[in-house]
Amino acid sequence: MKASRELNASIPNITLKYSDKTSDEFALDAISTTLSTAKPSFANHGMFIGEFGEDYAIASCYNGLPIGGGSYTLVRMNMAKLAPKAKDAEDFINNLLTDALSKMASYMDERIRFLVEESGYFQSSFLVKEGLIANDRFTAMFGMVGLAEAVNQLLGAKEKKDRYGHSKEANDLGVRIISRLEEEVNKHNNLYCRFSGGKFLLHAQVGIDTDMSISPGCRIPIGEEPETFDHIMHSSLFHKFFPSGIGDIFRFDSTVKNNTKYVLDILKGAMRVGMRYISFYTSDSDVVRITGYLVKRSDMEKLERGEQVLNGAAVLGLGAVKNQHVLERKERKNG
Repeated sequence: MKASRELNASIPNITLKYSDKTSDEFALDAISTTLSTAKPSFANHGMFIGEFGEDYAIASCYNGLPIGGGSYTLVRMNMAKLAPKAKDAEDFINNLLTDALSKMASYMDERIRFLVEESGYFQSSFLVKEGLIANDRFTAMFGMVGLAEAVNQLLGAKEKKDRYGHSKEANDLGVRIISRLEEEVNKHNNLYCRFSGGKFLLHAQVGIDTDMSISPGCRIPIGEEPETFDHIMHSSLFHKFFPSGIGDIFRFDSTVKNNTKYVLDILKGAMRVGMRYISFYTSDSDVVRITGYLVKRSDMEKLERGEQVLNGAAVLGLGAVKNQHVLERKERKNG
């Protein structure tokens, strides 16, 4: 972490597995680092070991996956695009959602079948030959985005007080949708997802740079975030459904660097109420957490001027800045 603070680089991404065994001293050092460099993020170790056992890792942005395996594929359902086709919330949950889910699961089955049966990957890869991976350690990620927009569409919610993240009715509908999604996904069986007992694992996908008016996973739309306590309690409603990855991001005023114990209190509270994964950074940090990945603000500015940058992720970051307004997240004040 000392090296990360000195280098102030956007790579590598880092996650700290946080539990009640993590000392406050170490956690505060990690928080000091993340407030400067937007990393590490903090994973709820207790939740992950309950689902994966001790032998898991956080891959890419916030994907919980088994060591020695991983995910055959990740496909996502865009709920923001699906909801406008529904007559009402019941039609969405009982008809459109289940129909789209069935088609997506069949598509995932075929991708996995090709990879295992036809591609020859597991017969030819040096990773398999050297015992670094095995296909009985693999699962697949059933992704989704745009829950907030779907809920707001289905309720016709225009006023902020009625919208996702602010209204009990909206939040309850969100939970109903994700509960039904989990129920239906768990009914599906795939022969090759041996690690997860033949089941796909739900994943709250972070979005892509071309997404417009589509919030990542189950997140509250940027610009509509409630106060920190309410935001955390809202997030905790959904994190339990997504073993293969979900997370929320909190942007602080720079003065919080002088009060890292305040952030530690937030971290401890978030973990206790069931948040799976949480990230922090400050408004003056050059390294910015876009969704799950990191990009330097200075690199995006160079790219905007037509200058060369070393990290190709800056291209995706700049798209997310323009289309998803990630630099406009609510700024949390020092407590």
